[in-house]
Amino acid sequence: MSHTLRQRCGPVLLICFLSLSISAFSQKKKPLPGYVVTTGGDTLLGAIYPTDPLLQQIQVEFLTVQGNQRLTLDGYQLASYTYFKDQDTIRYISFPFLQNGSTKPNRGFLQQLITGEAQLYYYSAHDTGPTPMPNNPNVYFYIVPQKNSNYPLFTAPRRRGLGRNPARSFVIYRENQDRLAHTNAWKFPKDAVTYFSECPELVADLKSRRYRYRDIPQIVRRYNAWFQTQKPTP
Repeated sequence: MSHTLRQRCGPVLLICFLSLSISAFSQKKKPLPGYVVTTGGDTLLGAIYPTDPLLQQIQVEFLTVQGNQRLTLDGYQLASYTYFKDQDTIRYISFPFLQNGSTKPNRGFLQQLITGEAQLYYYSAHDTGPTPMPNNPNVYFYIVPQKNSNYPLFTAPRRRGLGRNPARSFVIYRENQDRLAHTNAWKFPKDAVTYFSECPELVADLKSRRYRYRDIPQIVRRYNAWFQTQKPTP
């Protein structure tokens, strides 16, 4: 096969492989009740086929409420998608992902854990090194903001490593911050103290090592509760 032909066939084969992998995985999973919200603001009821956590950042398989249409949807078509598993509500929000070496973002999804002033998300990725390097934009899971935009840019989820369990980390987004906090890069609790420095009671407890890294969701909830008390009463 010529080099030119390989160049043309490569992306096609990758897309086919990805589609087959998603289908094979989703066939093992039962659809769960849920809904999608389109970029136009419409809410469509139906069911979601859970897939690999990494793939769910790229696209989602949605079964319409009538059960006669199975759609594969991405971040260009959806603002979010939500499904219900046991007692849990699982929601993914559409974000722009920045491909390495490109200035044009592609849209994907992140799993939202906590809303509020500080928004907490899961970010799944295949770790490319033992130590995150937040000041090096060439590191795979480095996260930077998009200037003059409501949402930041992320390095794109990799489409390889299907069938493996990707590493999952916490990222925190605040609209008044110039970048996302990728907590895997934190020296805990020192960097947490700096990040939540506005809240003196929380800072004191962080310094006393009341919290550990695994307590980040609890820390974010406490910060958000404190932030609400700082708003002026009407």
